[in-house]
Amino acid sequence: MLTDTVLRGWDELEAAAEKAGGYLVPPRRPVIMDYDYRAMSKYATQKGVTSMELTDKERDMFKFDPPLVYD
Repeated sequence: MLTDTVLRGWDELEAAAEKAGGYLVPPRRPVIMDYDYRAMSKYATQKGVTSMELTDKERDMFKFDPPLVYD
């Protein structure tokens, strides 16, 4: 279990990453990237919608096949 100090530090890092346009993944878990979320978000913003409002066809434009996996 993580200590309160570590959790506060993690929250600060996560807030900084979100502000910078990225997100952190919990430690010791593989990162599986199935979509280019940054490009998808930019596309949705240009259309004036959220990523959740994109059609399946639009989301598929940003899909990695096969997904990228980082250990």
